[in-house]
Amino acid sequence: MPQNKFALARYCMIDNLLNKHEYVKTAYIVEICRRKLKCSITQRTIQMDIDAMRNDSFLGYFAPIEYCRRRKAYYYKVTDFRLYPHRFSNKEVSLMQNLLVLMQNYILDDDYESFKKIVAKIRMFNC
Repeated sequence: MPQNKFALARYCMIDNLLNKHEYVKTAYIVEICRRKLKCSITQRTIQMDIDAMRNDSFLGYFAPIEYCRRRKAYYYKVTDFRLYPHRFSNKEVSLMQNLLVLMQNYILDDDYESFKKIVAKIRMFNC
């Protein structure tokens, strides 16, 4: 399976870790990605992801990620930066899940399954 298949999920995880922690080591990012994505990830892949998040004009993120040589870890130079600024809160995601349960008996099965997939995607990618 190609590594780039999970690139967006890795970007989201890197962003999440950099927002939760002041400094994050590459090895820690690798471990979290391996555990959550259940696939093999190398430190080089994470370093290339970070470089893409910083510099890739196609992606357009231009994330202010810096490397601290003293701590040997990455950090956000702009502390309030968010890769995906339009996230749902945990309360909003729970509300959508509850709404899905309530709607189950009132909408068509196809629409219910579609909405169920939407809520699952939001849960998966809502860092």
